[in-house]
Amino acid sequence: MTRLQYRGVSYDNSRHEQLPAAPVEHIYRGRHFNAPIRHEAAAVDPELELHYRGHVYHHQASEAQR
Repeated sequence: MTRLQYRGVSYDNSRHEQLPAAPVEHIYRGRHFNAPIRHEAAAVDPELELHYRGHVYHHQASEAQR
């Protein structure tokens, strides 16, 4: 079964997660973007400090190497 329904709207389950590579105009937190939804992940910088709610984190790969 490939035709599913969510809240009365039908959609094709076989096309799920097949995002287009074409750029899409959108606004996120007040900033305008014109970029594809599907993209490669950015390379990890193990030296980068991440800050979240007053705590400092490092990427897990750098911790695993220690």
